[in-house]
Amino acid sequence: MCLQPIELEPAPGPVTQRVAQWIEAGRRVGKSVDCFDYIPSSAELLHAYLRVIPGKRYCEWGSGPGIGTGIAAMLGFQATGIEINPELAQRSLELYRQFDLSAETINASYHDVVVPTDVVFVYCWPGQAVAVRERFVSVMPPGTWLLMAEGAERFSAFLRGYEDG
Repeated sequence: MCLQPIELEPAPGPVTQRVAQWIEAGRRVGKSVDCFDYIPSSAELLHAYLRVIPGKRYCEWGSGPGIGTGIAAMLGFQATGIEINPELAQRSLELYRQFDLSAETINASYHDVVVPTDVVFVYCWPGQAVAVRERFVSVMPPGTWLLMAEGAERFSAFLRGYEDG
């Protein structure tokens, strides 16, 4: 598989008050939606990674209430989420409007939709990492980053290579 693990040091530090308010609002929405499979990753850690990862376009596979997508928008990315749960997708759009964010959420499965992007973020279900990496390599062009949360506090960074090997 043409996917290179990359050592990437997140830029730690406190988030701004606006980002903190966004994260809290998104967490409230996530808890209010009856969706047994919504599990949040560390929004603060994602923020730290997005501060150092190169790119201008961000796409979140399984974006939930849009926390990561909104953080990316606040950091200047063209931000898109893909969320299969219609209520979570709708609630994320409402949050973007409430916070005046230029972001979007597509109500679909990331297995069915491809969004041109520089960075893909996904929080994997246990045991799904290989399938997610395979999907990423099959649909994303060389030079695209994959930031994968494999637990709330454990992130891995990969770069889609230009050659097989």
